[in-house]
Amino acid sequence: MQGQLFTDQVVAPAPFRPRVVVPDAESRYVTCVPLVPLKAAAGAFGDPQHVDDDDFEWVEIRSARRLRRGMFVAQVVGTSMEPAIPDGSFCLFAAPVEGSRHGKTVLVQLRDQVDPETGHRYTVKRYESAKTTEGDSWRHTAITLKPLNPAFAPIILTADEADQLQVVAELVEVLAL
Repeated sequence: MQGQLFTDQVVAPAPFRPRVVVPDAESRYVTCVPLVPLKAAAGAFGDPQHVDDDDFEWVEIRSARRLRRGMFVAQVVGTSMEPAIPDGSFCLFAAPVEGSRHGKTVLVQLRDQVDPETGHRYTVKRYESAKTTEGDSWRHTAITLKPLNPAFAPIILTADEADQLQVVAELVEVLAL
């Protein structure tokens, strides 16, 4: 099997090497997905969060999951999510994130700050939030982007800073050969 479904357990996948393809219309999101270089992805994710799939190369993958529109591959750099996501791993993501984000590992775009580990506006972390209800509505009181590696501090946003991030996609799978 090429990929491994994402869990927080230690996974030692062989490195995934993206194989760039030029897909016909029937192959898109069946055997291949866009490869999104996060360093250059500013503006790539619109509303709802999706990839403009004509702007990127396509890579062939084998996954335990059925591919669908909104999925893409991106390389995760840094050690804050180790051991589950080794530094430099290519991962399969799905957008938009459906249902509650709480407890999911997500790809987030930070608007007015950067991940202290990498210096980039995109980060992959475990999403946790605290909410309060006011009548029929709710609002965040805090959002925590939590690394798995205890050597790294979480990124904590207050209620006033909640609009400073955009959840782009949910991690589906760490890819391996």
